[in-house]
Amino acid sequence: MHLPVSINEQPVHERAPWTRDKAKVQRRLARWRKKRWYDDNAERFGLSKAWFDDHEDQWECTELLGKGSFGVVGQWTKFDKHGRAVDTIAIKQTDIDEREVDRNNNVTIPWEVLIMRGLADQGCRNVAGIRKYKLFLGGSRARWRYYLEYHRHGTLDDLVERYKDHNRRHPRHRDHIPETFMWQAFHDFALAAYHMSTIRFDKSVAPPGDDHFVLHLDLKHENVLLCEPPTSRNSLPYPTLKVGDWGMAEYTSRQDVNNSKRWKCYGTICWFPPEQRKYGAYGSDWTYPILGGPDHPFTISHTIWQMAANIYGMMQLDMDNQDLHTRINDWESAETSLRHNGYSVLRGWKNPHYTSTLRHLVEDCLNVDPTRRPTPVDLVRSTKKGVDAWVDEYRRKGKVEKLRLG
Repeated sequence: MHLPVSINEQPVHERAPWTRDKAKVQRRLARWRKKRWYDDNAERFGLSKAWFDDHEDQWECTELLGKGSFGVVGQWTKFDKHGRAVDTIAIKQTDIDEREVDRNNNVTIPWEVLIMRGLADQGCRNVAGIRKYKLFLGGSRARWRYYLEYHRHGTLDDLVERYKDHNRRHPRHRDHIPETFMWQAFHDFALAAYHMSTIRFDKSVAPPGDDHFVLHLDLKHENVLLCEPPTSRNSLPYPTLKVGDWGMAEYTSRQDVNNSKRWKCYGTICWFPPEQRKYGAYGSDWTYPILGGPDHPFTISHTIWQMAANIYGMMQLDMDNQDLHTRINDWESAETSLRHNGYSVLRGWKNPHYTSTLRHLVEDCLNVDPTRRPTPVDLVRSTKKGVDAWVDEYRRKGKVEKLRLG
């Protein structure tokens, strides 16, 4: 699959016209330099042109949003001649991945783009939208720019931080994320998992096997966007979740020789499900090694676990999944008790803010044994039932508990 995209020969970090305003540059640099991950590369990115359309003089980088192994992401805003914002995009800049160069040394469609477009074309509304993508060959090395939909409410990480910040400032009036939102968020995740389990790409890029599915491999609060609420009367008026940052995603099957040995280290350690921990050797010395050993392939239940970990983290207001991370690690040395508990690391877990129905569903999805977790179809069915109960109440009362959106 060769690249159906415009190729730009210009240096990607060519300075933007707005940077001629030195005072504006200094104000933005002063704000950006407070970010713990800020460096010279992020600065060059933020001061560069958008390279999005023919109105380059109208686009400005108004915020740097994040930086990691994937590259860097910023917010670009388009202003009209009166200084009014008329459009906003998020730009992700990343180096070419070895997976994007074929055996003839031709650059192919990035897997990240292919998966996002494929899921969206299949009707999945819970994947971040991509408006355009370009390959830049100028400068010291080739880079991609992905032009993504921008969403003003931020990420699940931002949401949890807002609640934690409120509770720090008002210890006598502590707040929690509403259960109504939890059900809709869980249902959004379930729909994404369903599409990830049913998508089919061209045979030219498909691995061996007939049970193909997509693994995200880095599903965490920072990579889940809070987008505009759904318009359907069968939904709650909360932001829709959309999964972003598919840079580590893989299209695979249980018969794929690369699954899982090639990507055991992909992702963020504290968000690894049990079958990915210790390079796949978690529980390998148990009397009953249910995870199958270091080279056992991942299944779509890997995705189910990570999605439930996101919900659990919101319920516990845990920024970096540390509570669940510690539980998983501690239980490895207690196989007998874990087996007695049906391989649940949350047996006896209580949270007074949420119903037992929600807690038990999260517990099932976080089971150490992947074969005991719900399938995407089961999860869609269970979360839809949970959403419907709250939709009925919303119709009767005409309101829902507010979500702290900043």
